Amino acid sequence: MKGMQRIKRHKSFVNVVKYVLKPGSHHKSDPVVIGGNMTSDCANELIAEFNTASGLRTDIAKPAWHNSLRLPKNDELTNEQWKLIANDYMTQLGFSDTHLRCYVLHDDSMGQHIHIIANRVDAVSGKVHLGRHESLVSGRIIQELEIAHGLTQTPAVRVQPKQTMRKLSRNEEMLSQRTGLPCPKKSLQQIIDKCLKDKPNLETFIKRIREAQVSWTANVSKTGKMNGFSFEYQNIAFKASQLGKMYSWANLQKLLNYEPERDNPLLLNAKPVAPAPAPAPAPAPAPAPAPAPAPAPAPATILRTTERRESIGGKIAELELRLREDKRTAIVEKILLKNTVKQQKHLRLIGWLPFLRRLAELLRSYGKSILHKTHTTFSNIYAMQPLNKARKIRL
Repeated sequence: MKGMQRIKRHKSFVNVVKYVLKPGSHHKSDPVVIGGNMTSDCANELIAEFNTASGLRTDIAKPAWHNSLRLPKNDELTNEQWKLIANDYMTQLGFSDTHLRCYVLHDDSMGQHIHIIANRVDAVSGKVHLGRHESLVSGRIIQELEIAHGLTQTPAVRVQPKQTMRKLSRNEEMLSQRTGLPCPKKSLQQIIDKCLKDKPNLETFIKRIREAQVSWTANVSKTGKMNGFSFEYQNIAFKASQLGKMYSWANLQKLLNYEPERDNPLLLNAKPVAPAPAPAPAPAPAPAPAPAPAPAPAPATILRTTERRESIGGKIAELELRLREDKRTAIVEKILLKNTVKQQKHLRLIGWLPFLRRLAELLRSYGKSILHKTHTTFSNIYAMQPLNKARKIRL
């Protein structure tokens, strides 16, 4: 039994539900919902139920979960057997009974298979099924289900990590267009790929890149842990990170027959290695014999250059560490200064409290308070006296 190579997640249930329930000419019979924990079996009502549960967690961008389980050709199961296997599969993946899901049976020329659509949001508690590394976990669960239910055992499908090469920069592309040849980075990537084509052991890999005029440096820690390679091609040094993720040691060792106990002593004994020098052409016969000059020690020069490069790299690393420490110290000093200023303001404010307390007591003794407000308008009438009728008022 096989599952999809990568379990899919979707933003909406509309397309995936309509896709799995849509009849096709290659189907022996129309797709039908054979199980799950939902009340409906038609597309629109299923979508409405799924959306109701998704409303509990609107912050989840992709609540729809989709996978399929396919039997080998000519193998068949009843609907009840399919439901039992699907329930065991979802339980082992970590879905609870209150995660809404449905199982849709397809039958075509390649054999029977079911599509499982589930909501990652729990319809009761609102908890979300995270499913870390679930594509890898799914393969292991399927193998266990094949044994437990007596199904035909099939080889596991390995999910290969997504490996990428580092893209060429604009200058590298212009150089390649101008010369009509691959740039050094592209050439080095092609050389390493060619040396790794049949999963060689580490010694063979080193021999191949040396024959391709590529020097290498093994970054091995004092504890014996291998951290990766650095390469030099056409007098240009490249780190693995400059070539791409697929050339990092985490991915490179998967393409090599690497055993730390066997291969690390080889790397420690020959850490920086230069490529074998190409044989020099035979000199033309001179008219008169002359003493031949002593050959320059090329390997020693290369070793000295490598050591000089390592010393420069060490100094750069030391300067970067010092700059980071200085920056961290400056940030801490700013924080401490800010806290000191706040503390001083607080102390000045507290110093006014005794004076304000004495002022409040003094005002209270006069029947007033700090919030006392004097009326500035004649809004209150304290006495009224009628005018004398005999008095004439001339206007």
